[in-house]
Amino acid sequence: MKSILFLILLFSLLPLAGCGNVLYLSKLGWHQSFITFQSVPVQEVLRDEALEDEAKKKIHIIQEVKRYGEERLGLRRTGSYTKYFEVKRPILHVITASEKNRLHLYHWNFPVIGKVTYKSFFTLEGALKEKGVLERRGYDTYLQQAAAYSTLGWLKDPIFSKMLKWDEPTLANIILHEMVHATVYFKGETDLNEQLATFIGNQGSINFLTEKYGSGSKEAAPAIDYQGDALLFSRWIDQAYKRLSEFYDQPISKEEKVRGREEIFQSIQEKFKEMQDQFKTDCYKGFERKKLNNAVLTAHRRYLHHPDRFEALYERLERDLKKVVEFFKAIQGSGDKKVLTSFLE
Repeated sequence: MKSILFLILLFSLLPLAGCGNVLYLSKLGWHQSFITFQSVPVQEVLRDEALEDEAKKKIHIIQEVKRYGEERLGLRRTGSYTKYFEVKRPILHVITASEKNRLHLYHWNFPVIGKVTYKSFFTLEGALKEKGVLERRGYDTYLQQAAAYSTLGWLKDPIFSKMLKWDEPTLANIILHEMVHATVYFKGETDLNEQLATFIGNQGSINFLTEKYGSGSKEAAPAIDYQGDALLFSRWIDQAYKRLSEFYDQPISKEEKVRGREEIFQSIQEKFKEMQDQFKTDCYKGFERKKLNNAVLTAHRRYLHHPDRFEALYERLERDLKKVVEFFKAIQGSGDKKVLTSFLE
């Protein structure tokens, strides 16, 4: 029933979306409906003798993490992860774009959720078409594949089959990340939404595994390493962003900025190569070979800009993640932009 209501809502909003977004939202709704209607109850999947025991174990872990998020962190109770969807290809393709002569993300405007600095597609064809349009208009672009996504609690997000290939720390991290989106969402604040979900996912997975297996356990160690690598990567991203911003702020032509930035990209990538032995996980493996542009840097910074702000809040709230969630829920409920602006500064 909720999926039908979602479609009614979607199509009632199409007139507000503008001509350019009508077809896009229609396709998005069609693919989401297919996933919703074709998803199978988890109980049926667990009874399937053809499914490997390890995969069934991962399903139980997902349900365990979901309960932890709801009961211990105060995340919204939803019907998500109670169904299963088999998928053979990447779940979602996400495009980010930025101006070439400054670190300024392109944004799209949508009904209900407002301004968003990325655009998602269920098909690679759609993402590549959008990528081509943006590049012809002179933007840097960056195409990524998303491991999971949230419908912000409007629908029952399924367990995608590809999730069952992840290890327990990754599962815990991403499930909690997506649950945050269904709990707290600030309209038009893409970066804040992603950074908050990243912090809760990182710290929440550590807490979950530590409580489950014990402090210093080998099971919790990878989650701690993931967080450590994220902090290390965030410092590199912010340093690269600062250096480029200072260059782009110079009183020179756009053409000179576009030419001159290549030397900076090469330099900051060399800096990244020098850091390689400091990373403890494979999360950023191969990044030193990635072709850098403004969209690549801003897309990654979207998730990891100044995580120390969240860490400071966490410490102030007695290292209680539930209080952190309540803090942001209260801001969202009050609509007090001053508190939000103060936190972001």
